[in-house]
Parts: sequence; C-alpha cells; structure tokens
Amino acid sequence: MKNSNLKRSFKQSITAVAVAMSLSAAMPAMANNTTGYITGSSISQGGQVLGSVTIKIVNKETGLTRSVVSDSEGSFRFPLLPPGMYDITAMKDGFQITAQKDVKVGMGGKVSLNMTLAADDIERIEVTGSAIAMVDITSSSTGIVVDTLTLDRVPVARDFTGVALLAPGTTKGDSAFGNNPSIGGASVAENAYYVNGLNITNFRTGVGSSQPPFEMYDTFEVKTGGYSAEFGRATGGVINAKTKSGSNEFKAGVNVYYEPDALREDKQSQKRDDGTLRIDNTGDENDFYEVNLWASGAIIEDTLFYYALYSPRSDEFEYNGGQASTPDGIAQSLYSEKDDDSFWGAKVDWYITENNILEISAFSDQSTTTTLRTDYIGSTGAEPKESFEDNGGLNYTAKLTSIITDDFSVSVQYGINETDRTAGSVLDANPAIYRNFTRTGAFVPGGNFANFSIGEGDDQRQVVRIDADWYLGDHEIRFGVDKESLTANQQTINSGGAYYLYVIGEDDTTIDYVRHRTYSSGGSFESENFAYYIQDQWQATDDLVINAGIRNDSFENKNGIGESFIKLENQWALRLGAVYDVMGDGESKIWASYGRYYLPIAANTNIRLAGAETYVQDYYNYDGMSSDGLEVPNLTGGTYTGRPQDVFSNGDVPEAGAIVDSSIDPMYSDEFIAGYQFQLNDEWSMAVQGTYRELATTIEDVAIDFGFNEYVNREFGSACTECTGFHYYVLTNPGTDITVTTDPDGDAGPLANQEYTIPASDLNYPEAIRKYAAVDVTVNKEWDGKWMLTGTYTWSHSWGNNEGLVRSDNGQDDAGLTTNFDQPGLLDGGDGNLPNDRRHSVKVFGSYQVTDDLNIGANFSWQAGKPRSAFGIHPTDIFAQAYGSESFYKGGQLAKRGSEGTTNSLWNLDLTASYDIEFEDFDLNLRADVFNVFNNDTASEFDEIYDDESRTDFNEDGSGNYFVSPTYGLAQNWQTPRYVRLSASIRF
Repeated sequence: MKNSNLKRSFKQSITAVAVAMSLSAAMPAMANNTTGYITGSSISQGGQVLGSVTIKIVNKETGLTRSVVSDSEGSFRFPLLPPGMYDITAMKDGFQITAQKDVKVGMGGKVSLNMTLAADDIERIEVTGSAIAMVDITSSSTGIVVDTLTLDRVPVARDFTGVALLAPGTTKGDSAFGNNPSIGGASVAENAYYVNGLNITNFRTGVGSSQPPFEMYDTFEVKTGGYSAEFGRATGGVINAKTKSGSNEFKAGVNVYYEPDALREDKQSQKRDDGTLRIDNTGDENDFYEVNLWASGAIIEDTLFYYALYSPRSDEFEYNGGQASTPDGIAQSLYSEKDDDSFWGAKVDWYITENNILEISAFSDQSTTTTLRTDYIGSTGAEPKESFEDNGGLNYTAKLTSIITDDFSVSVQYGINETDRTAGSVLDANPAIYRNFTRTGAFVPGGNFANFSIGEGDDQRQVVRIDADWYLGDHEIRFGVDKESLTANQQTINSGGAYYLYVIGEDDTTIDYVRHRTYSSGGSFESENFAYYIQDQWQATDDLVINAGIRNDSFENKNGIGESFIKLENQWALRLGAVYDVMGDGESKIWASYGRYYLPIAANTNIRLAGAETYVQDYYNYDGMSSDGLEVPNLTGGTYTGRPQDVFSNGDVPEAGAIVDSSIDPMYSDEFIAGYQFQLNDEWSMAVQGTYRELATTIEDVAIDFGFNEYVNREFGSACTECTGFHYYVLTNPGTDITVTTDPDGDAGPLANQEYTIPASDLNYPEAIRKYAAVDVTVNKEWDGKWMLTGTYTWSHSWGNNEGLVRSDNGQDDAGLTTNFDQPGLLDGGDGNLPNDRRHSVKVFGSYQVTDDLNIGANFSWQAGKPRSAFGIHPTDIFAQAYGSESFYKGGQLAKRGSEGTTNSLWNLDLTASYDIEFEDFDLNLRADVFNVFNNDTASEFDEIYDDESRTDFNEDGSGNYFVSPTYGLAQNWQTPRYVRLSASIRF
C-alpha cells in the first residue's frame, strides 16, 4: 500500500491533476524525539506512479540538504529532520522541476505530500506555503502542540503547568504540591517531563521536574493519552519540550519580564472568633523579574550552529504566618524569601554530514532560596533567623542521529539530570521548638532555630538510550532501549537533632505535656529503570492505519546499604491504536486506542521505607525548661501517662523480606480512547473524544500487624508478639494476599523466622481503586495570519479510594507511602469522588491581529468545584485512631469520601496585548499580560478536619464526646489574585 497517498490526493481535490502538487501535512505524531519527518509519493499529472524521481530538500535556516530517489512505486521519505522550514524540489528527465516552498516540519511531526510532475511542454507551477492539514489520519495519540506562535500571542504562565493546562483533560493539582498539573485523572506525581529527549522528572517523589529557563523553549508537546511504546514511566501525561537552535543567520536579543508587586492583588485573610488572623495575607509582597540575553548563529556556515542564553533573575517574596493568642500578646512570624540566582542554557548542533547530526544541550537551574524568619510576640520581634534551601543543578545531554540507509536510521543519546536538595542555616545546632495551643490549634515557633528539618541531599539521573527507525514497505517501525541509573543521596534530621513540642491547654497558659521527637534518616539510594520497545505504524489499507507497539519495563530499587529490596521485571505494556480515514479524503478520521502504562517506584520509598530511619516520639510531664534562650525542656518530670511512646522506625535498615510483599505486582494503568475528528472547512476542525482510565494496580505501604496476628494465632497457635499495630509496614498491592519473611515473635518465641503468606481476608484491606472517564469536545480555528481560536468542553469523572502516588487529602507527597492504606479503618468510607474530580470544564484561548503591529490575546477557563470531605477520628478501630483525624468519620458517624458537597466553581480570564515597533537596527516588542483580569477570589481549598483531636474523647464502643474543630469548613486557599506581567523584547 505504498501509494495510499496517491489515492487520497485525488480524492481531496479535482484540481490535483491540474496543479503541480497536492500537499497534506499531518499534525505531530507524538514521537519520542525532537525531530520531524517528510514522506510522500511522486506521480505524474495523469496520476501514474513515477519512480526514479530525485527529491531534494533544503532547510531554509541551516542549509541542511538531503536528496533521495523515489522507489519503483514512487514512494520517498526523509526521516529524522531537524524542525524548521524546508524548500522541496522534484526532478526527472522529461518533466518540469516541481517545487514546494516553505514546508513546515515540526517536532515529532509527519508531513505527507505528493509531488506531481508536469511534462516538459506544460508550464511549471511553483507552490508556496505549507498548507497543514488539521486532521492527522495516522495518529491515535491525543494531546496538543504549543509552539512559539501560541506563546507569543496567548497569555500563558511561563512554566510547564501553564502550558499543560491548555490541553483538554488537564487540571491544576492541589497547592500543597506546588504548581503542577493533574492529567487524565492521575495524581500530579504521575507525569513525565522531557527536554530535548532528556528525562528531567523529579524521580524522588514524581512531583514536578527541573526548571530550565523558559526562554530557551521552542515547542511543547502535551501528550494526554495514547502515546506510543517509546514512552513509559508515567500513568498521567507526558510533556515533551524542544529548545531553540541556531541557524546560518546571526540573531541576538534581550528581553525583560517584570511582575511588580504594585500591580499584584493579595489573597483574602481569615480571622478567628478571637480576632486573630488564622491566615494572614495582608503582608504579602512579591516582586519578580527575569532578564534574558541570547544569541544564535553559525560557527561554521551550514555545519555548526549555536544557541546561548543567560538569564539573570530575582524573586522576592514577603509574607506573614498565622497569628496566635498567648498570655504575652499576639504571636506571629514574618518571612522574607529571596532567590536571585541566574539560570543559563545552550545548544550546539553539528551537521557532521547531511545524514549525521550531533546535538549537545545543557542548562542550569541551580538556585538558593534564602529565608529570613522574624518571630514576634506583640510588637517585640526576635533576632531574624536566616536559613537557605538549594535547588536545581547542572543538566546536559548529547544525541547523535545517523541515517544509515534510506530505510534505516539510528540515534544514540546520553544525558545527566541533577537536583540539589540541601537545606540548612547557621542555627542548625539548636533544636526545633514549637508551642501547640489546644484552643486554637495554632503552632508557634520558639527557641532559636531556623529550619525545622535540616539535610544534605542531591539527586542524579544518568540516561542512556538508543532508538532506531526501519522503513519496511507499508511499515514504519521504531524500536529501542533506554536505561536510567538513579542516585538519591540524603541525610536528614530535625534541627539540633531534636524536636520539642509544648502542648498548651485551653487556658492558653498551662503546659499539659511535652512531646520529644527524635528523627533521622539518610543514606545513598540507587535505583535502575530499564526498558526496550518496538512500535509499528502500518498503512494496512489506503484508509486504515494500525499503530501497534509493545514495551517491556523493569524497575529495581536498592536500600541504604546498596542491596536490592524490590525488583519488578518483564512488565509488558501493549500499545494498540487504529485510525480510519472516514471519507478517504484526509479530512476526517475515527480512531481508537488501548494502552498500558507502568509507573516506577519513587526514590522516596527507598529513603523512607528501606533506609536507616529513626522516628520515635516520647511524652513527658512538663518540669520547666532551660534558661539559655533555647527553651529546651527539662525531661525530668516523668513520663506523661496520657500518651504511650510512638516508635515508627528504630534506625535499622530493615530486611527486604519483612518490608516488601514478595508477591507484589507492579503499579500500572490501563487506558481506552475513542474519537472522531473532522474538518469543518479549510480553517476549522472539530473533535469528540472519549477516554476511560483505570489504575489497575497500586503499590502502597500497609500495616499488617492485626491481620498477621490473627493469621499466626489461627494457623500456628501462637501470637505475633512483634505486632504492636504499627511494627510491620509492608509495600504491597492493597487488597491482596501478602507474603513476608520475618520472625513474628522474636528470637525467644516458638514461631520461626520464615516466609508467611497472610490472606487478604485477615488483613481486611479493600483493593485500591481509581477510575477516570471523560468526554472532550474541541473546536479549533487555525492561525491564518489574522486570528486563531481553540475551545474545549470536558465532562469528566474521577472516582475510587486512591488518588495515586500522592495524597491531596492531607497534602502528603510521600510518594507510595501515604497514610491512605496505613490501617484498614482509614479506608472505611474511603470510596467516592477523588480530589482531582472536576465534573465540567471549559477552556477557550485565542489571538487576534488588530493591525500589523498590534496583537491581542485571551485565555479563559471555567471549571466545576472539586469534592469536599470530612475527616475525623475512627470510633472503633484503635489503630486508625492513632492517626487522629484521618478517617472518613465526623462526630463518630461515617462520612464517605466526597459526601460534603463540592467547592464552588472557578472561572478565570487572562488577557494580553503586544505592540511591535521597527527601528533601523533592531525590532522592539512591548507586551502586557494581565492574569485573572477580574480578580476573582473564590475559595479553592477548605479545611476538612472535622473532629478536634485535642478535645475529643470516647469509649471503646465509639460513644463519647466529639468536638468539631474550630477551623473545619474554613477556606485555606483562594484563586491566584490578579497580577500583571510586563515585558519588553529587543531583537537584532
């Protein structure tokens, strides 16, 4: 079926015979690379196949030139092309030269065209402009491409999340995790981020990524589903970015972005009944600026190119902590943060030959955030306490692409991704001190410390991958292998090696007791991810394309002494899609796809579960404190009988057999997508798409003590004396049988140190469930030099008992080790609408060229509210009770997940205007972006803790006195208030 394009070209237009060329360019095919692709057929005006036609392409910016000769069936291809504008010519003896100017090849994009040659006695026709088809009749992937055209004309936040939120099926995650997107119902920790093919995802928790200078980006692909077998290690979405490159023309410029506090509104504040501010946003001040100095050009014309960027920046933020009443006055901490480190980025492209290209990319996002905290009692402020936190690192990658023959090519890539995770201060020798006021729930710092936790740490990812492309008849086959070696180094303790909490009674004066926490963890932890895959795009008939692939993933995580504690191998993931050209004219398609996606175990699990962690809490009667200003309690008043000692971990590196279920299955998600897309006319297209995703298997830690004791008592007639309720936390698939190797009663008891398989019926955990269904309706108006518009309506539903790798309920980014499955009672009532459920959303963005110099743009979004829950103390499960208000109960009564209604819907409108001014030696662009123009301040997140832990007491049957937390139902976050970004760009 090599000539399927021939049939299609004649269907598209009767004039195909009369003109020199018919062109059909597909939208990006979602390939895991930063190159493009041209393919097509050579035919005569009469429609006959023309073989032995010389096809030549020339990149207009770099001069890259390649030539091929079409085969006996007229087919030709140019794989692995650097994105850019190309001129194409077709030549054959006895025929006129046919030319196509300005064919645009995008990142991952496939351009399909037919070169129609006229005989020598017919006037030559030259066609200019790349008419890009709006329906890609070969792709079963979903998502959007965002290029500089969109970023230059539409108001978008300058980060990955701002770009991702333009895509259907994406929502902003909980603020506890920073600024990150939820894609396709997954948690914010299940996405993957790539820059020039380098994986820069945060592998410690999965939340976010490295942050290259935004100015160096050229194009983004936001993949929301149906991605090919090249991609893995993500059950949410994939954000694939390409940076800018140099060309033969020297270019340089400078731009400045400034977000002044004077044009920034503040969020609401919130008062308690006693007049103190629980949330105080009155002191918020935030000034941000960024300068970008860049240059690009050719070191050797047509051969060696460069792009370089230097980005000085400053982000200063002042804010107030909450207030609390004390006998000596209002206690409050004031903070001042500053980050003023410069970022940089560079890319070198070496066209060794026309068929061999070496790309080297590097960037640095190293930064240090310095924080000054000043503690006040009344109007008296203590000496400011300074702390610092290091982030980011040096990142680089090299990629060699070689076209071996017309039908076979290969690329090899190596890269390093680094992140610093060090935090400290000059006061690190002093212990952390807090006072907890029972009446208000407020925590007030004391003593003389700066950072609550201090630590030295860094992460490094080393990447090697090889990909090959083989074109075999109607098959376009891509296959490859990739390996990631991950190292997470971390040493963490509380400041001064101890954390003391004074718990103060209802009178705001009496110290009821003192809690002493000893915490330390650390080591060097390694993980390895390995995969190989094969993907085939098969033109089965003139109108049917089959995309079939399979991927095999393996994950291995090691403990603090370098031993493997979990190894998951041979995880086979099928990717299957079918695309049918409904009318056979390239203007409409129906498609369907199925995919399975595996998620690796986050390095956080190595550190927390398989490291030498000590986590012990002791409780004492108050007996005074030191007089040296550090406020260290005298632990001489005897043990406080109201709370037993908590031993969460004792400092030993646990045996792998005791902490990992040997029958564990990997974590994966299954996805089904079906849709219909069609052109309304040459500029408008529409699509309807349905998606169903199910997180089929989850990996979490669960406490097995109760069920383990039941099992050994029944089967062996002896008790598990080690089973305190909190001793055995095992990594497993919740709701399944668990197999561990341990000695349940220590060395002195009759039970052997051996393998035990505890039935799921004894453990009493439900299976982990997360399901997501969505329908997207999208209308798109392509940019025509005057205006463009994209609008999407999404209905979606996310439900189950497990959000995923992290937990928005309590803001816990302990990837894979959240409290969700820690005790069976914590799951009672846990089935319902999940935190990322937004039943309806509308997104509209576009741009209008008012004059040749003036452009305006808008970005509108509306979304329904998210579910609200109530968390309280479990009335009957004593092990769940130890977690405080973490159960789906309120006042002793079951309150199922999401049963408290939803938050209010949110809407937002952003506007931009830019003006171009031409001078003799340079061009100037002035721009203003206004975000949240109407300064909407709807509450987006609420306090969901219902039971007041400090006052609630009850009997074993669940009866007793329950008190509602004074902060339950109060807003704790609002929409981002209005702010303005001013920018000026000079281009030479």
